[in-house]
Amino acid sequence: MAAEKQSYRGTPGYTAFLGVAAFWAAASSGNAPYVRVLAGISAAAAALHLGSLLFRRRRDRRSAAAAADR
Repeated sequence: MAAEKQSYRGTPGYTAFLGVAAFWAAASSGNAPYVRVLAGISAAAAALHLGSLLFRRRRDRRSAAAAADR
């Protein structure tokens, strides 16, 4: 079997990077107001997605540890 190529897009680090980049764009005074608003929305969405990724990862680890204890 060939090893599958793992995507970096589903990782918490990449999601955090997207959030920081969007927040930076939202905070930049050099951008037009509509760009800043959309970047702020993107930053909020990235933060929510990061939270859900970390929550899901912790839940999966706990369930795996509980299954190993049985």
